[in-house]
Amino acid sequence: MHVSGRHVIGQNSAAVLSTSPGECEDTSFDFSGPDDFFTMDGVITDDMDITDDMDWTEKWKQTVGDYPLLTWLNECDSYLAEMIRVDGHGDAGDTCAGCGTAPALVRCESCDDLQMYCHGCTVTNHLCLPTHRIDEWTGVCFKRTSLKKLGLRIQLGHPIGQHCILSHRAFNDDFILIDMDGIHRIGLDFCGCKTAQTHTKQLLRNRWFPSTSTDPRTTATFRVLRQYQILSFESKASAYEFYHTLVRLTDNTGLSKRKDQYEAFMRMVREWRHLKMVKRFGRGHDPDGVNATSPGECAILCPACPQPGKNLPDGWQDVGKAKRWLYAIFVAIDANFRLKRCNVSSDEIDPSLAKGWAYFVEEKEYKAFLAQHLGDEQEKSTCSSHNAVNMADTKLSQGLAATGVGAIDCARHNMKQPNGVGDLQKGKKYINMDYLFFSTLRSMQLQMLNVSYDIACQWHKNLWARMESFPQSHGLDYLTKVIRFFVPKFHLPAHIAKCQTLFSFNFTRFVGRTDGEAPERGW
Repeated sequence: MHVSGRHVIGQNSAAVLSTSPGECEDTSFDFSGPDDFFTMDGVITDDMDITDDMDWTEKWKQTVGDYPLLTWLNECDSYLAEMIRVDGHGDAGDTCAGCGTAPALVRCESCDDLQMYCHGCTVTNHLCLPTHRIDEWTGVCFKRTSLKKLGLRIQLGHPIGQHCILSHRAFNDDFILIDMDGIHRIGLDFCGCKTAQTHTKQLLRNRWFPSTSTDPRTTATFRVLRQYQILSFESKASAYEFYHTLVRLTDNTGLSKRKDQYEAFMRMVREWRHLKMVKRFGRGHDPDGVNATSPGECAILCPACPQPGKNLPDGWQDVGKAKRWLYAIFVAIDANFRLKRCNVSSDEIDPSLAKGWAYFVEEKEYKAFLAQHLGDEQEKSTCSSHNAVNMADTKLSQGLAATGVGAIDCARHNMKQPNGVGDLQKGKKYINMDYLFFSTLRSMQLQMLNVSYDIACQWHKNLWARMESFPQSHGLDYLTKVIRFFVPKFHLPAHIAKCQTLFSFNFTRFVGRTDGEAPERGW
């Protein structure tokens, strides 16, 4: 017997097979023989000789469900009729489905309830659903309206349904709420009681994120900020595309004039991500507040690399030289000159939020140190003509706040190192990469370090002499450690023959199959 390479589903089974809808009523077969099988190709028995010349329609019988689109085409008119019916008045009565007395005028498009209600019942039903979209029946068609126009007001600082006797409205009674289904104008009342919290806290306790901390007029719900954060990770959708999707959900015709809230949305997204970072690293429980966060404390450490106090056995410091390579760390250095940043703002107007708490170095200290070494002359390469070295001072920088980004990665697992990322100015200068290198390794306790850099043959020459100009906090006790320098495998053939021997991973013990190209994969 010849059978196809398809997977055998079962033995001694029952199956319902057919070639047309009319055969579905009586097409059950019982496979009771020990050699009978039901496969993805159909029914195969030991008395069948399956060859390539056999008519496949004889052995591959199908059901109607194998072609759902063909079935759906016959139902297309029915689907369309139901969609048009939903857009109209449908079976809704003329009186309110809630009170049963007032005329039924409005329907909520966001609710699953297609019944129509009066204005009063609609407001009551949406006391805790202020972002639902309401349509009002004109006698001919539905026209978009809002809960604010129907009289709904959201009272903060009190349980739902209660009103504050000292409440005061939002500024100009024009409050904007950005949610997952659009941008809404709502009627908002702040609590004015003696024990009332600030406006910002009242909004946050309602899970609305204010765009400003003083006199907020625009907010975004926690859920829309969370949705965009996950969406940007998975789909790489830009904030511009996401925001204008919300604009189209609000009014896809573009006829209603609305104030652009894109800048406010971007500010809220940035603040939200910052707060989520410090929250996840437990900074909200520090009595001294988030400003007591240490440099690099909010960076995720590579779980596979040796981390003292986390994944190393007791006594790892006492191993002999023959076993020291087990607790070595591999770092890779590189820069990306396509990650330019235009000089469109200033540090005063657009300050850094993290202050060196995660992957980027602290900006003020970094720039101050670079300013002290502006006159330092870049050493020329004695190897091949490396543009990263010889042209470090000639990179175009007009109108740019940063000409690129330098980074220190875990060379084996592609994870960025704490305080190992920083902006570049005028090319890949030694002073920039030195600062990033010493910033990420200043607290290193391991005794063995392997460094990969595409110009390591030139960069490492006077590294320790250059370290003398750094602050004491950035010093590395290199005399008590084993530090080896390598050139990544892909970049190595561009070097002279001597470098290809001295800085090769392939000719060095205790490095495994490391290629040193980790940063290239992340760019």
